[in-house]
Formats: sequence, structure tokens, C-alpha cells
Amino acid sequence: MPYHISVFLVNSPGKLEKITKILADNNINLRAMSLASSGDFGVMKLLVNDPDKAFEVLKQSQLTVTKRQIIAIVVDNQPGSFNKLLNKLTKKGLNIEDCYGFLLNDGKTAAIILEIENQPNAEQLLSNIGCDVLTEEQLYN
Repeated sequence: MPYHISVFLVNSPGKLEKITKILADNNINLRAMSLASSGDFGVMKLLVNDPDKAFEVLKQSQLTVTKRQIIAIVVDNQPGSFNKLLNKLTKKGLNIEDCYGFLLNDGKTAAIILEIENQPNAEQLLSNIGCDVLTEEQLYN
């Protein structure tokens, strides 16, 4: 199952540059990211090609970092596609804790990154209801 990295940070100039430099210096490719801030503090979510290595090098750099399982679903890049996905999730009683997305190389589809609340079999459940779930290899490369 794929993972993403969360880095908890104090908002200050240069903080994001420091994190991306650590990744670059360690040949870790940043595939997608999201940043949420609440005043003085924030959380940076990173989807990288090597989450285990990213976790270790960021931790060694004295950053507060976690690694969490995610599910990546492919949706069409057209109006209503995300709503159709959410409708399927709602009908199955799945609750999304975190979500972000990015366009895939073909420009016709997008990857939606999900953290699903308390559902250890969510990936299988999503596959069973017709969702196109990306493998680690597809997501990281």
C-alpha cells in the first residue's frame, strides 16, 4: 500500500525550501504536495517516489514527520468525476480524513489521494465497487 509523508512545521520563511532541499539532496522526487496552515503552524503533505527514504532523511533533519497509508484513485478529468467517486464512498460509509489530487501525464485523468478513516480494507472495497486504484509503482513513478 502506498504512503505519503506529513511534515509538521512552524511557519517561517525558508521552511518549505529547507524541506524540498533535503528531498532534492537525497534524490527524492516530489510527485505532489499540499500545504495547510493555521496561523503559526502548518502541515505539509508530500507524495514522493520513496516515502521510506523521505521519512528517514526528514526525521534525521530534526523535523517532525509521520508516514501514513493512502489510497490513490484515478478519476476522469471532467466535471462531476470527483462527485461520482464521493457518491460511491458515501454509499459504502467511508469517511475521508484527508484528500488532494493532481493531473496524471495524459491530462485526461487525475489521481485523487485519500486517507480513509478506520477502514483497513478500503483499498479492496474501492476496487470491488469499480474504482481504479493505483498501485505503489504506478503512483510513485
